[in-house]
Order: sequence, then C-alpha cells, then structure tokens
Amino acid sequence: MVFVAPWGLASLAVSAPQSGVAAFVTEGRTYEGEYAVKNQAISVNIDGLVYRGNYAANLQEGGAAPGGAQVGNWGRAFLFATSAKVLQCQLDSGFPRVSGRCQSADGRNFDLKPGAPGKPSGATSAKVKTPTS
Repeated sequence: MVFVAPWGLASLAVSAPQSGVAAFVTEGRTYEGEYAVKNQAISVNIDGLVYRGNYAANLQEGGAAPGGAQVGNWGRAFLFATSAKVLQCQLDSGFPRVSGRCQSADGRNFDLKPGAPGKPSGATSAKVKTPTS
C-alpha cells in the first residue's frame, strides 16, 4: 500500500530563500548587504553608513508576481541613511538572483549582484530586521 500526502509531491520542492545576501560592488570593493523577501527590505553598510529601504517590483503585463523569473526592468529600490543620503537602485531581476545597478547621492555607481553566504574579508554588512508576527 502506498500513502500519498494530501498536499501532493509539489510540497517537496525546494522554495526560494526568504532572505539572503546581496553584493554592492564598486571600484573593486564589495559591500555585503542583506535582503528579506517577506517585507521587501534591503540594507547595506557602505563605509560605515548604513542604508536601509525597500524594493518593489514593477507591474508587469500579465500580472507576473514579484520574485518570479522576470529579467529586465524588474523593479526599483530606495535605501536611506540616517544622514539623509539616498541610494537608488534599478533592479534587472528579482531576489534571490538579484541583479541591477545603484547610484548614491554623490554619484557613486554600484553593481548589485547575488552575494555569497558568509562575510568575505574586506566586506562590510548590515542586518535587515524582519518583523515577527
């Protein structure tokens, strides 16, 4: 006799991570940031200044959901530091395989890429606070 769970085999599939590391790369230096899918938050510490904010997917024709396998003009992110500085990002693809470009208020450009788990030497990081419910 074979027992099949009522939720089927689809529940055995591995789901995408709900949080992870995003790498902000500029001038040969990598700053490790973090993202949280649940509250669409992203943060990064750049030279001691912590930027925090949220990302949002652009509305796509056909009603594609955020976090899907869309590529090209996926969305935007605005990150703010306590010093009133802003980091604006154009996201080409969503999380966890994020890619895009960011620019700080002083004109510094960053490539945004998926980050490797852990903190490599020479990188700085900031923690995203995820609300508990």
